[in-house]
Parts: sequence; structure tokens; C-alpha cells
Amino acid sequence: MRTLKYKLQVTSYKLQVIFLASCILHLASCISFAESLKIGYVDIQKVLNQSTAGKSAMEKLKKDIEKETTILKEKEEDIKRIEDELNKQGLMMKDTERDRKSEEYRRKGRDLERYREDVKRDIMIKEREMTDKIVSELVKVVQKIGQEEGFTIILERGNTVLFASDSIDITEKLIKRYDEQKR
Repeated sequence: MRTLKYKLQVTSYKLQVIFLASCILHLASCISFAESLKIGYVDIQKVLNQSTAGKSAMEKLKKDIEKETTILKEKEEDIKRIEDELNKQGLMMKDTERDRKSEEYRRKGRDLERYREDVKRDIMIKEREMTDKIVSELVKVVQKIGQEEGFTIILERGNTVLFASDSIDITEKLIKRYDEQKR
């Protein structure tokens, strides 16, 4: 019985040594693997704000917003004119004329609110479409940079990276390459 216990201890000791040796070998391979990793990240929002295409898209969106704002102001002024007319001359108007003006005032008010909501939705859709188009183009450029420069992984700063050294930030390189591609 003593020999069986001794054999179990020896076997257990051998297994521990083998396990320890495999852990050391695994750790060594992980270290060499980590040394061969090349990681980078990009700040997509920064690229959208600073690239030529991003600036151009934002400028176009601003012009659309300004145009719609002008139309909204004209509609608001028209409603204000009707309201002033009702307030100043409403008591002197015939009932049918006052009712017609009141109805016109309410209808134009409803139309204005619908138009305002439509404009807001349309601007959001345009912004999303422009952003999606640029981001899909950026993904292709990032993939090309990753392949050419041997990156193991390139992350997006805003979504998944809580901290990263500036030394692995390739955002400026992406902006430069993307602007060159768009020329």
C-alpha cells in the first residue's frame, strides 16, 4: 500500500512538473506573439470632422439647413401676419371672413409644424447617409492601411478603446490617405 501511495505522489509530482513546463512554454509563446502584434486605432469622428470629404459633406448639410431655416422663417412670418391681422381687425371683420382667417391661421400653423418635423427628419436622414457613405469609404482605406503596414488589428477609438497610447493612433494617416484618394 505504501508503494501505491508513493507511486501516486510521484505521478502527481510529474504531472505538476509537466503542467508547469507547459505553462512556461505557453507564456513564452504568448510573449513572442505579443511582440509580433501590431495594434492601431482611429478616431472616426475626427476623420469625419477634419477630412476634406467630411468637411464638404458638413458644408452641404449646413447649406441645406440654412435653406430650410429661411423657408421656415417665411412660413412663420406669414402665420404671424395672419395672427396680427386677426388681432387688429378681427372685431371689424364679418363672421365669415374672421372664421376663414382663423381657419387659415390654424391650417398654416399645423402645416408649419408638419413641415418643421419633415425638415428635421430629412436633415437627420441626409446626415446619416453622408456619414454612412464616408465611413464605408474609410473602412476600405483602413483595411488597405492595415494590410500594407502589417497591422494585426485596428480599432475605433470611440466605441471600444477606453485608453490607447498616441503612438498607435493612425487617424492622421487615415485622413491624409483618404483625402489623397478623394482627389
